[in-house]
Amino acid sequence: MKQFISLSLISLLAPIAAIAQSTDGLQSTSCLTSSSSSTTDLYKTKVDVKYAKYFSVDYHNTYKVVNNLSTNDTYVLYQCGSNKPSVDKASAFIPIPVTSAAAWATTAAIFLEALGVQNDIKNLGTAPSIVSACLQKLLEDVIEPFNESNSTQTDQQEDSNAVVFNMPGGDDDTANTVYSVEYLEGSALGRSEWIKFFATFFNAEERANTLFDSIDSNYQCFSTKANNEYNDIRPVVAWTSYAAPTEYNNNTAYWQISFADYKYDIVRDAGARMLNTTGKQSTMFSTSQAFLDALEEVDIVIDESFVSYTYNDLLKNYGITDKNKSEYSWVSTDRVYRPDRIQSTAGGLGWFEAPVAFADALLQDLIGVAHPKFSKEGYQPIWFRNLANSDSVTVVTAANCTNVYAQRQDPAGTCSSIDFQSANPSDSAYSGVDQNETQDLVYDLSKSEIINDDSESAKGSKSSDALSVKLSAVSSVLAISLIAALC
Repeated sequence: MKQFISLSLISLLAPIAAIAQSTDGLQSTSCLTSSSSSTTDLYKTKVDVKYAKYFSVDYHNTYKVVNNLSTNDTYVLYQCGSNKPSVDKASAFIPIPVTSAAAWATTAAIFLEALGVQNDIKNLGTAPSIVSACLQKLLEDVIEPFNESNSTQTDQQEDSNAVVFNMPGGDDDTANTVYSVEYLEGSALGRSEWIKFFATFFNAEERANTLFDSIDSNYQCFSTKANNEYNDIRPVVAWTSYAAPTEYNNNTAYWQISFADYKYDIVRDAGARMLNTTGKQSTMFSTSQAFLDALEEVDIVIDESFVSYTYNDLLKNYGITDKNKSEYSWVSTDRVYRPDRIQSTAGGLGWFEAPVAFADALLQDLIGVAHPKFSKEGYQPIWFRNLANSDSVTVVTAANCTNVYAQRQDPAGTCSSIDFQSANPSDSAYSGVDQNETQDLVYDLSKSEIINDDSESAKGSKSSDALSVKLSAVSSVLAISLIAALC
């Protein structure tokens, strides 16, 4: 059942009121003139990369060199009005601060909103899938969606912007295309730290540093509290999905367990354990029984199937019947979740937006899944809903936006003010959970009925979680959104 957003959730899903188009936290907002000195350091505030592995930034007096370490692209950002610097093998030269930007992926748009520079967004891809209330509002009369049905107009739209943020492999790359690969990062904090990457284009380093330092501190607090309270009672979490037979997968169904590295880290940090594997294995199963065998000792299932369905649909697709359902504690204890609680009217998922930018909020949500009564004040997850309990979906619309130009706020609670509640082993939420087990649950898939035998796919660190099959069934721009959260 869908319900439209209540006022109590507005503070979590839309920016709070602020001065429109504020320049606070921005540096060098004016272009240089002929009388300006090239020996003055224009960028007093710099970013220092702490967790992210796939980008770096080098500063000079009047320009920055931003490196995508995955694609080996180098972007030279030089202050408007200054001479273009001489940098070998540059992928693009871009005057800054950028005042006209386009983004194909929802995650890039959310990073820009978190920086408070959404006024500079001129075009967006995946427009129907946008969940952010204020970006929906801007799409009504300010931001123009890319016209995907007209390649000529799309090219014109891209060329009209100073920068077009995209992901590698896109079909619409131009001379001003900039790749972001936050989805490749092996930690949730590494993904969120990409806000610093985007900040360099808008001279918004101070905003990025302030926000990320807050996210990092809050994340560490949540992790410390969760592991102190729940070290002896850690439920096992599995991230799963089902793909029905279609023309895009040779009319052959498959079942999948995701082992993406960032999921390992954040599940552990939430005071839980991750289903793990050994040897050269794949994450894709050719039979439901082999898939269920791997889930036999799992306590919590988080279903990421692309299609939306009911709990009964999931049980049927997974091969759960009245005869075997008692064999799986995640069924008998109703611990089946989907990250689809927050949606747009068109069915876009908030899961593909803010969780990437706000690692602390994602961690808080996972703690709420693993330990539902962790907060004495009570907690309802932002993105996860209990499918087994028929939790309702919340629909976000443009009407929920309170200030279109406000810097998007971190939806996480302030950890230091939350009173964590100790686990009660007799609570039904912990029924079947092995106590005093702190290591990941290791399950050897080497003899299971798997589709591929690929160690890199099993590790999940740089794979697309077998998304190649899924993505061929959806539009290219929606595929971009899916990669960001599922990899």
